[in-house]
Amino acid sequence: MERRQQSTFSALRVQGSFRHPAGGEPWEYSVLVSIKNDRGEEVARQVIGVGGLQPNEGRNVTLSVEVYAPGGIPPVSSK
Repeated sequence: MERRQQSTFSALRVQGSFRHPAGGEPWEYSVLVSIKNDRGEEVARQVIGVGGLQPNEGRNVTLSVEVYAPGGIPPVSSK
């Protein structure tokens, strides 16, 4: 198993869930992550396949923005 570096903190965390409608055929689902800079220009885009869901089958999704600060110390906010 791959060891992952420990993040210093999470700057953003979003959780949600979705469920395929009860009737009908299976559908394919994907998660789309788009990152834009302050000018609204897309700097990164990633599509992650969730797979096919059967009627009434659901998935939970967690998206987090992890921060890896040098030395493990978060920067001090200057207000």
